[in-house]
Amino acid sequence: MIAPDSRRTVALRGGTPVSADRFRADVGFTAADLRRRGCRRAALVEADGYLFAVGLFGLLAAGAEVVLPANGQKATLAALVGEVDLLVGGDGLAITGGDGVWDGGLDAAACRLEFFTSGSSGATKRVVRTLAELLGEVAVLEAMWGVELGAAPVFATVSHQHIFGLTFRLLWPLVAGRPFAAEIQDLWEGLLAALPDGAALISSPAHLGRLGGLAPSRRMVAVFSAGAPLSAAAAADAARVLGAPPIEIYGSTETGAIASRRRHQDDPPWTPLPGNRVTIGGDGRLRLRSPYVGDGGWVETQDRAEPSGDGFRLLGRADRVAKIEGKRIGLDEVEAALAALPEVAEAAVTILDEGRDVLAAVVVPSAAGRAELVRLGAFRLSRRLRAALAASQDPAGRPRRWRFVEAIPAGAMGKRTAAVLAAAFQPTERPKQPRVTAVRPSAGAVEIDLAIEADLFWFDGHFPGDPILPGVVQLDWAMAFARSHLGLTQPAARRFQIKFKATIRPGEAVTLALRLDAVRGRLGFDYRRGGAVCSTGTVTLERP
Repeated sequence: MIAPDSRRTVALRGGTPVSADRFRADVGFTAADLRRRGCRRAALVEADGYLFAVGLFGLLAAGAEVVLPANGQKATLAALVGEVDLLVGGDGLAITGGDGVWDGGLDAAACRLEFFTSGSSGATKRVVRTLAELLGEVAVLEAMWGVELGAAPVFATVSHQHIFGLTFRLLWPLVAGRPFAAEIQDLWEGLLAALPDGAALISSPAHLGRLGGLAPSRRMVAVFSAGAPLSAAAAADAARVLGAPPIEIYGSTETGAIASRRRHQDDPPWTPLPGNRVTIGGDGRLRLRSPYVGDGGWVETQDRAEPSGDGFRLLGRADRVAKIEGKRIGLDEVEAALAALPEVAEAAVTILDEGRDVLAAVVVPSAAGRAELVRLGAFRLSRRLRAALAASQDPAGRPRRWRFVEAIPAGAMGKRTAAVLAAAFQPTERPKQPRVTAVRPSAGAVEIDLAIEADLFWFDGHFPGDPILPGVVQLDWAMAFARSHLGLTQPAARRFQIKFKATIRPGEAVTLALRLDAVRGRLGFDYRRGGAVCSTGTVTLERP
């Protein structure tokens, strides 16, 4: 399993190297401890990648089956009570040293790992894979990209609790002799600060889709993405910011990696990994025969595909066809029609159960769409998009429920399950306060930069089609910020003067300047956009 050079670095924990000798000693101690406790089947949940690897190989070396829950949430772990002997991870994983040093040997074919996965419906199912199957895939990955990666350290934004993260960010580096970063970086600010030039990154569409607006920062030797196809915009942003066109991996928990493509163009075909054979059945579904999946027989996927050169193109999920108002509607086709509209950067559709099936759309607006969202509001923009779909969709295929978002919501591994999309339509309380972006205090005064976001409660109905921030709200905010930043105790403005010189609209950034004159008993305020005054006023303060 582990390269023989004991001096090599296995992992980076907080930037500190961990040697292969240390890793073997930690695994050996963990395995001996687990044997003493008689552990035969355990759930492994650990956020730290190094500790996870120690726990994983400690369990396998102890002869235990490993259950990998999708996350460490209480409800997830509670469902495993009675199924496992032990929960390994967190406080339950001690590597303080002791007897036993692991020699790196395992009967990989006998090592069983149980994963949890979900399809487009979100229903969870269990998938058992052997370590031998996963290592067979790792050998193929190294043959394909090992020279390109060289000795690059491996960083990740995806969890090793799922098969893509486990295979690409832990098993592959361990076998190939590359160090992996123990921490999972969820925010780009922290990741870009930690990433050295020349690293490899294991990521997902959920993360790479949030690179827009960032300046070129690092040059990666390779960026891998899996879980869902990348949008053209996300692929371009990844290449621009990270210096490497992303390599997309198509596969599943049941099959591992099936095919790959490098995003030099908008929609290149997928090429099967060496050793994999794919065919397309009479029903249009992709079928796979792989040397590292099960007994090597044919496996039918739920994905529709068509041949393209030496590879194939994906046409969407076979199980993403719904019956709406008596008509069969392909959800992938509706998404494609939405994405083709100039107001839409990305879209996902799902079915809501509201006594009858209702087609619903979650939309990331384009720059033009954001401008129209501000100008028209969500309701009128959704009507416009619905009307635009008439050119390609029957009435049943035009969504009736809409949400406009900054990014398409996704669950584990970037999967857009029906449950995750439906959650976007649950009622939420609209914000009533602006977002503070900067505060500059001075003697008896303060300047506060505010982002006036489009979803503020106060824009509803004020005015339809031409929303502006009400004056009474501006007055209320001035009092509220004076209480929090200037120590004002008066609960509300009762005697005041205010003049309006310009409107404040959704999506704008303004500065609120507050001046407290305790001697005269006055609070002065003004709202400015750039150098222009939008409103100015004073509040007469009540004497205590």
